[in-house]
Amino acid sequence: MIKQWQSLTGKIILLLTLCGFMSACGFQLRGAQEVSADKQQVTIISGNANSELLKSLRQNMKFNGVREIAGAPYQIQLRQFRYKRRAATISSSADVDEYELSVEVVMLVADQQGNPITSDIKLQRDRTYTYNKNAAAASSEQEELLRRELYNSVAQSILRRYLSNNSAQ
Repeated sequence: MIKQWQSLTGKIILLLTLCGFMSACGFQLRGAQEVSADKQQVTIISGNANSELLKSLRQNMKFNGVREIAGAPYQIQLRQFRYKRRAATISSSADVDEYELSVEVVMLVADQQGNPITSDIKLQRDRTYTYNKNAAAASSEQEELLRRELYNSVAQSILRRYLSNNSAQ
């Protein structure tokens, strides 16, 4: 019994030591980013962007303390948006086994007058899912979930690109 307690105590000490090292080296889980004062306000020029993508971008901005206002010092211009769904694999009986979902956005960061600060930045995310024609409703729900994940992933990338742009400071 005493050996079990010693072993458990040793494991707890090891775990606490590892946690201490990880926090000391600066490791952090992804989350809110530090936002400089000059980037806390931005104007979004959406072009043909999808409303779900814009909603996700605005949620990510709010989470990170970035407000969307007209006439902000910087603009995020979403120049091109494309959502694509295609058959990725087809079975020997000519049925679709997998679909691929793809979201592509071209963006740039501009100053208040709309003069580009960055060149065009192409962001693309893809996901593949298995399609089961016998469970079409479940496959449809899976597609919807993956599409929302794609939009959120692209929205996070847009915001990270905006915030990491040193030439915009």
